[in-house]
Amino acid sequence: MFVSKEKPSAEVSPKPYPTLSTGDELRLTCKVNEVTVTITWRKNNDDARITRAEIDTNVDEKLSKLSIAEVVEDDSGDYSCEALNRAGIVARSTVKINIKGKVTSLCLMEDDY
Repeated sequence: MFVSKEKPSAEVSPKPYPTLSTGDELRLTCKVNEVTVTITWRKNNDDARITRAEIDTNVDEKLSKLSIAEVVEDDSGDYSCEALNRAGIVARSTVKINIKGKVTSLCLMEDDY
């Protein structure tokens, strides 16, 4: 059995990602090369799945998409896409996501006595 020594590649876009506000939608795309057999998304290098995200991966088309419909501040962090080839070599592309809370203004009125 022949195992290609060619290294995988992964590229997350858009990069850099614009700052989001609470309630905005996060959409990331990862393009990989033809030697990639597995695509994995991670947040802050954690092996745990990104539970709030919808992930659509099509290895045949060498593309994976990650989206979160309405982000919250806890969704901030480093999101990485990892491409793995048959030889076990991993390529990683990471983008930092910043989410700020929406500013709410409070108007206090004084009663006249």
